[in-house]
Amino acid sequence: MHIYSPRWWKKGKTNHTALDQELVTSLSPFRFPRFKQLKYLPKILSRQEYLVIKALLVVIVVNVVFLGWRGYVGATTPTPSSGGIYTEGLVGFPRSINPVLVANNDVDRDLVNLVFSGLLRYDSDRKIIPDLAESYEVSQDEKTYTFYLKKNIQWHDGEPLTADDVVFTFSRVQDQRVKSPYYASYKDVRIEKKDDSTVQFILPAPFAPFLDLATRRIVPQHAWREVAPENFFLSALNVKPIGSGMWKFHSLKKDRDGTIRSYTLVRNDNYYGTKPFLQKFAMKFYPDVESAIQALKNGNVDGISFLPRELRDRLVQHRGLQYYTFHLPQYTALFFNQYQNADLKAKAVRQALAYSIDKERLVREILKGEGSVIHAPILPGFVGYDEAARAYALDLEKARGLLETAGWKKDTSGMYGKEERTDTKKNDSNASKTRALKITLTTVNTPENSRVAEVIKENWESLGVGVELQVVESTVIKNEVIDPRNYQALLYGEIIGSDPDLYPFWHSSQSQAPGLNLSVYSNSDADTLLEQGRQVGQTEKRAEIYKKFQGILTEELPAIFLYNPTYNYVVSSDIQGVSDKKQIVYPSDRFVDIANWYKKSKRILKK
Repeated sequence: MHIYSPRWWKKGKTNHTALDQELVTSLSPFRFPRFKQLKYLPKILSRQEYLVIKALLVVIVVNVVFLGWRGYVGATTPTPSSGGIYTEGLVGFPRSINPVLVANNDVDRDLVNLVFSGLLRYDSDRKIIPDLAESYEVSQDEKTYTFYLKKNIQWHDGEPLTADDVVFTFSRVQDQRVKSPYYASYKDVRIEKKDDSTVQFILPAPFAPFLDLATRRIVPQHAWREVAPENFFLSALNVKPIGSGMWKFHSLKKDRDGTIRSYTLVRNDNYYGTKPFLQKFAMKFYPDVESAIQALKNGNVDGISFLPRELRDRLVQHRGLQYYTFHLPQYTALFFNQYQNADLKAKAVRQALAYSIDKERLVREILKGEGSVIHAPILPGFVGYDEAARAYALDLEKARGLLETAGWKKDTSGMYGKEERTDTKKNDSNASKTRALKITLTTVNTPENSRVAEVIKENWESLGVGVELQVVESTVIKNEVIDPRNYQALLYGEIIGSDPDLYPFWHSSQSQAPGLNLSVYSNSDADTLLEQGRQVGQTEKRAEIYKKFQGILTEELPAIFLYNPTYNYVVSSDIQGVSDKKQIVYPSDRFVDIANWYKKSKRILKK
């Protein structure tokens, strides 16, 4: 019988670890352990050796995972995945989600553009492309437009969309009982159905901006047919609409007093065009920008529709946000109403006031550089833009010279006035008095407009003109100030739209509400040019007409054009696919590429 005599005994070792080592190694003729023997390693190795091996194994595993991940990433590419919800915070509340009625309410316009479709639409490059229409034709005399509808388009409730819906929509716009804000644009247009998928618009004369009018969204005849025209504003369909767009109504929530606080749309899976990746689109409504910003900070919304530049610093420290800035076709100007202040009838006074305004300072200090100085109503990139249009840069010496030449003199306080006789008796030193040159400047109560008005007041007072500032709340300025033309000088912004048709803003026929001629301007030569401009299709000829019109306007100066501001909105970094290259006309056009927005993604093998 063989008795095993371990070497450690001979060497005088007494610890059990050495004994375990000898026992394990003596049981196998192999120098390296087999896989099932690895479980005994902790008994063989010292604590230091065990920790070293454990660390090495961790390094190996991490490297294998890293190399595997690199290989996976190299072989695949991220791609948007269907699903997710985007929630946006908006200032204001929906009132009429109806393309026949929607006007200046940005919330309504946002929802109309998401829920409804038009014959044509604008793409991300601000080009008109077919939407519900498969194609269209324009007659040689440019008075007949024929649209051919796409086949098998459905309304959100499953009913087919046909030429009857197109005819019905524009017949309601033309019905004065409906009181559509677009009545004047369509009132003389004849609309005829040729067959279920063909409709014609016959104009009394060529009208260059007509294709822009064809982007008006269409409503379903079967849903609205029983609603009396005079009750269009009262229908429940104005808040629970049936459209044909890529998003359809899902639900809404109201507070105790009936105000809509949130609104949810879902993806229209029967949409005829490119379907969005997002499954839902929700809107939450707030009474002011401060509340919307706080909701963004708290994570209650993924973005807000408009971010005033003066409040942007509030969010700088808040990570995970993407900021987007766009130039809208709009301008801010000072509109003079000569019927409310007789001194403004003098061109020299109007021009002097223009030369005394520091427009560069307005853009630099108030807009924080997010805007550009302008001197005429047509903006860069539009037909008729004229770089050589007369400019009114800051020039106080020229401003003083104009006033003094017109008979205005400074008094001891440095303010301009003009002596007027109050009695026809000769040699009566008390038969005259000095009338101060003074203007009431009115604007809407927003942070930007209020600050701009303060700077203009400072500029005019430095010249020597007295200024009374009148700041009016946005809820009443239209009804109490703009529509009755109750102002002397109005600081206000106008969106000119996608087509540079200046007729609604400057033709004498538009001097009273609902016209947009805020300067109550009247000039027969200017009227003729404006009428010609909307009848000429050729771009070059139309551009020349508008340049001539601007020459008249900048010389007579019924308004001072100040700047073209930018539009800013902010979206969470969780929302991908939002482009900063698109061109927008209205704030609602920020959604022109919403089919590309996504919140979820997956990786697929590269081709």
